[in-house]
Order: sequence, then C-alpha cells, then structure tokens
Amino acid sequence: MAHEEYINEIPGSDTVVLCIHGILGTPDQFTSLLTQIPQEWSVYNILLDGHGKEVRDFSHTSMSRWKGQVQRTLNYLSVRYSKIIIIAHSMGTLFALQAAAGKNPRIKALFLIDTPLVPFLRPVCIGNSLQIIWDCIPAGNTIAHAQKDAFSIHPDKRLWLYLGWIPRYIELFREIAMTRKCINKVKIPCRVFLSQRDELVSLRSYHYLKENPRIKTSMLEGATHFYFSEENQARMQRCLASLCRKIKTMPLKK
Repeated sequence: MAHEEYINEIPGSDTVVLCIHGILGTPDQFTSLLTQIPQEWSVYNILLDGHGKEVRDFSHTSMSRWKGQVQRTLNYLSVRYSKIIIIAHSMGTLFALQAAAGKNPRIKALFLIDTPLVPFLRPVCIGNSLQIIWDCIPAGNTIAHAQKDAFSIHPDKRLWLYLGWIPRYIELFREIAMTRKCINKVKIPCRVFLSQRDELVSLRSYHYLKENPRIKTSMLEGATHFYFSEENQARMQRCLASLCRKIKTMPLKK
C-alpha cells in the first residue's frame, strides 16, 4: 500500500471530509469509505507524523505532534469550509471526539470506527504482529494479512527497536482517559462502529459511548480491529452515504 495522504480540494465546495487514521495506521484504511463521499466535496485524508516510515521514525514522533497536526488541519479547513465531517479509526476517533467536544461550529458530524475508550490487548494480536515482523504469515490468516495492510510502519526484525514505541503507547493511554471525560460534550450527530472480535479494544467502550444519546453505536459482526468483511464494509458505506445525505441538506448558517 502507498501509505500516503490524499488531499482533493474542490473549488467552491462548502463541505470537506477529514480522515484521521489510528496509531501505526494509514490513510489507505479509508479507501472504501471515500467512495461514498459526494464528488463536490473536498477530502483531506492525512498521514500523521512518523507514520509511513521506519520503526525508529515512529519512536521519534509523539502524541503532541499528532494532535498539533490534526488541530492545524482543522484550523485550515475551518477557514475555508462551512461544514466539516470527520471520519476516523481507532486513535483518530479520540482526536475527533475531542474536536467535536470543543467549540468549533464547522464540525457537523463524526463517523468513527473502533473507538478505544477501553483498550484490551488479546494474545492473537501479539502473535499476528510477530508474524508480520518475521514475514511468515500463513496464507489462510486473513486477520494477520489485514493487520499488515493496516500498518504503515515498515517491519524491522531487530525487536529491541520497538522499545522506543513504549512512550507512544503511554501517551495513548493518557489520551484515552482524557477523551472519556469529554464524551458528553459532543453535541453533533455521531455514528460509531465497534468490531465484535476487536483484538485491541474492549467492547466495554460501548458503555462510555451510550452515555451520550447523540452517539449511535453499532456492532460489526465478525470484524476485528483491522479486518472487515465485505458485508461489514458495505454496511459502513451505506451508513456513511446516509450521513452525507443529511449533511448535504443541512442549511448553512450565515
């Protein structure tokens, strides 16, 4: 996969879609969803700092850089567009929820996948990660292949290099705790999909999301954090298309 950001600004458009991937993730994760975006809307599918590179590059980035990058992008888009829709996966959903809980009136809706309000690491994820690092994924392990496609960091067999990732995950846990506190401040339409077999996110995340009646949460049967069946993808596409239709009919405030 390319693991490159995709930006398509449509002259005269009043609406933009901002896509924010998760930790270790890639803008490529949103390819199937972007087929549902109206052609007259702009798209900013960004690549977070330190992603799409080597293991050491990821060690040398930080949560503050990612948050700053997202905020600068939102500031830029808020000046140029009347409506902003955020599509996000995993860690990116934390940034989206925090932004929506703020005072930016341009943000009109959120479309979130696998929001990690309660993290939980399952052993299968560790096993699949080792198979990715050592390039020994069995042909039938579709979950591991999906995980490999979703990782934008080039694997390195020197396992000690991954110790530099520990601070990034400590920062992630802090960000999760911060996001839990602002769930009830989200006042715009928000659709969340959780994966039934998620190997990184506990389904207990649902209990935090249900506290806010504006957040509608659905379950994707058989899905994992990185693997979504064709039926799962089609379901999310239909939901996003419906959300886009509602945003298109939303009157612009002068």
